[in-house]
Amino acid sequence: MRRFLKHWILNFGLCIGGESSRLRLSHRSRYSAVALSMTAGIFLLAGCNRSPNSITLSSGVSGGYYNRLAQQIATSTNRTVNVEVQNLKSEGSIENLNRLLDRQVDFALVQLDVVSEAMQQGKVQAIAVLANEPIHIIASREAKIRTFSDLEGKRVGIGAPGSGIRYTSDSIAKAFNLDLQKDSSNFEEAFRKLSNRQLDATIYVGSMGASQRIRQQLVAKPFLQIIPIQPNLVNYLINREPGSYQPISIPEGSYSARPNIPDRDIPTLATSTVLITRPDVSEKTVGLLTWSILYNSRQFSFFYPELQTGEARALLQKNLLYIHPGAQSVYAQNADPRDAWIRYLESNSDLQAGIFILLATSGIGLIIRRWNRDRCKKLLASTISRLNELNQLLPENAQQALAGIEDLSQEHRLMFIDGSITPDIYEQVQHKTQTFTEQCRNTIKQQHKQLVLDTLLILDDWQAALQIDPESALQKLTSLKQQYREMLIHDQVEIQAYIELMELTLLSVMSLTHRNDGRPENSTVLSESLSSSQSNLK
Repeated sequence: MRRFLKHWILNFGLCIGGESSRLRLSHRSRYSAVALSMTAGIFLLAGCNRSPNSITLSSGVSGGYYNRLAQQIATSTNRTVNVEVQNLKSEGSIENLNRLLDRQVDFALVQLDVVSEAMQQGKVQAIAVLANEPIHIIASREAKIRTFSDLEGKRVGIGAPGSGIRYTSDSIAKAFNLDLQKDSSNFEEAFRKLSNRQLDATIYVGSMGASQRIRQQLVAKPFLQIIPIQPNLVNYLINREPGSYQPISIPEGSYSARPNIPDRDIPTLATSTVLITRPDVSEKTVGLLTWSILYNSRQFSFFYPELQTGEARALLQKNLLYIHPGAQSVYAQNADPRDAWIRYLESNSDLQAGIFILLATSGIGLIIRRWNRDRCKKLLASTISRLNELNQLLPENAQQALAGIEDLSQEHRLMFIDGSITPDIYEQVQHKTQTFTEQCRNTIKQQHKQLVLDTLLILDDWQAALQIDPESALQKLTSLKQQYREMLIHDQVEIQAYIELMELTLLSVMSLTHRNDGRPENSTVLSESLSSSQSNLK
């Protein structure tokens, strides 16, 4: 087949270029015709390269959620693009990531929080989000654990070594400064120990829709309950590790309707299940796998219920910044990466293929399409690069990071109005910028709250010191106001926040003036403080 197509293309180009007298073509037209025919030939011959026969995917323990998810990927890929997926069992996310980095497999299923650092370092790239994984804190009722903070000093199962559960358990315990009596038992052993009162609680991370083992344990053991994570701890961890976690609730009755398990909505955190690969894996291979998942997205709704009714392309990219170009191309085009006319040729005779190429192939169309795709890739790459720069700026200067992302969003908006980018690409870059904008605003809000809290603590100390050493207290107040001024000058605080902070100091001085016992030494200092505070506020 390829030999026939190559022979036909070369002859087609020579005929157009050489028979100038009969076709009455100018030199420029003749050159264009040859270029178009040869371009079509290059794309055609490239498209005829055989797809990979098989790929390897590291999943999870036999019968577990990751292993069943990998089986669905294998079924979809084999049926859609005729590529076999070898599903390799493992202990979980950490082992999967290590296998991928060591080039033992082509693809891996991991938790987003586990792989976040490797993505930022450019070692791996994402293909698709395939589920949300809420963090379940499951405790014995006899242990009298009511909230996540009550785990302090308790005997807690934190997951087997090499599992994503172990990584998440260690991360949240460290983030909230919890001192746990850690137990490294696997899933079955942890629940056996809960039954025998050898553990007070255990931590599990997994999809609600696919967690059959959790459902069985909760129904069979009514002495177990799911414990909430307080909203303030949820907000803290989301701001501390943006992108890795998101707030979620486990709805009442998710695991059993009679009796209700849980018996109320349980606020908690969730990470995501992500299919990842290395940057050096070919775009064609990644594109075929991505298309298989996108085309069969409804089949994954058992693991990711939102896919049943939601927009698949948006859900499969949710909260992802580091996407492999092969997957990005499929999402942008929303089409099979194998060109339709190549698939037509594969199912027809040589004569039909030759007629079809002669009538339907357009070199100009192929060139424009490739040019648009390359331009879109560059825009997406530059957007991700800019987001990485702003992300590094976020902890130190969230206000400047917010200004930068708003400028970038406006730039994309103008490009869309001018017709420089397509609606699909604009939707993708806007999704990324809007996600980061929300992170910036949450960070600014959190920093503002912390600044007000710190100010109140300082003012409390200042008021106590004022009764003992007025001159030293006045110096502290002056230093505090100077610090606010410097922060305002360097755009580390908004003018409104600055006014609020100055009002706090002014109200503090005024309240102390009214409470003053009439001693002259205090009256003089308070008057000076009040006058200075009023002057600065104006």
